[in-house]
Amino acid sequence: MDERLSPAWKVSLHGGHSGEFCDHARGTLRETIEAAVAFGYHTYGVAEHVARTEARFLYPEEIKLGWDIEKVQRDFERYARTVRQLAREYDGRITILCGFEADCIPAHDYVRLMSRYRGEFQFDYVVASAHYVDEVLIDGHQGGFDRALEMQGGLEPLCVRYYETVAEMATALTPEVFGHVDVIRKLAPGPCDTPAIRRAAGTALETIREHQCILDVNTGGYRKGHGMPYPAPWLTVLARDMGIPFCFGDDSHGPDQVGADLDHSREYLLAHGVETITTLAKTKSGLAREIIPLQ
Repeated sequence: MDERLSPAWKVSLHGGHSGEFCDHARGTLRETIEAAVAFGYHTYGVAEHVARTEARFLYPEEIKLGWDIEKVQRDFERYARTVRQLAREYDGRITILCGFEADCIPAHDYVRLMSRYRGEFQFDYVVASAHYVDEVLIDGHQGGFDRALEMQGGLEPLCVRYYETVAEMATALTPEVFGHVDVIRKLAPGPCDTPAIRRAAGTALETIREHQCILDVNTGGYRKGHGMPYPAPWLTVLARDMGIPFCFGDDSHGPDQVGADLDHSREYLLAHGVETITTLAKTKSGLAREIIPLQ
C-alpha cells in the first residue's frame, strides 16, 4: 500500500460485519476486507456482533430465516476462526485487528459471557455497544424502541437509563472502544439532550474516560439520515473537553459501506475542535495506542 495515497487517519476500529455471520449484513468477510484494502485503510478493526445465548434475544429476521441460538453461536465461533485466518493472510497489505462487539445481554450474566468470549477466542480487542436497555432492543425496529419507551416511562427516563447502561458496561468490561455512544437517538421521537439526559451522558463519559476507552466516531449516523456521525456535536465537544480520545468506525454491514463517510467524519471532528484520532497498533507485547493527526 502506498502511504502517500493512504492518509494515516484512514483507520476504522468498528466495522466489518458481513453476511457470513450477521443476518442484517451483506457479502463475505473476505469481500469486506478486500474493500478495506481498496479504500486505503492501513488498519481495519473487525468487530462482529457477539453471539447471543438465549432464544428470546433472536431477531425477528433470524427467526424468519429459521435460525436458532445454536446456529448463532456456531457462526460466531466460525467468525473467530475466519477473522484470525484472514488477518494472517492479509498481513503486509493491511493490519486486521480481530475483535467483537460486546453487548449487555442477558443483564445478569453478560459480564461473565463477554469475558469468556474474549479469552476463549483470544480476540485482540473489544468494542462495547449498548444495543439494549434493560434487555429491550433499542437499536433495531421502531416497535422495540417504543416498547422500551413504555417500559421506562418516556423518552427522558429511557435516555437516562441508556446512559446508565453505557457507564455500567464501561466499568464492567473496560473495552478498548465504546461504540456509537448516543445511538439512543437513532429511533427517538424527539431530542435526546434535556438537562437530565446531559447529566447522565456526562457521567457516562466520565466513566469512559476513567476506564480509558476510545470513543467511536461512528459514520453510520450518516447512513441513518442524521446528517452527522455518532456522537452528536454537544457530546463530541464534551468528550473533547474531557480529554477522551476518538477513533473512526465505519460500522460497515457490507463491502459497499466500507469507508463510507469517513471523510465527512474527519471534517466533522475538525469542525468541533478535535485534531487527532487514536488507533490501536499491534506490538510484540499486545496492542498499543497511537495518536494520529487529522490534518
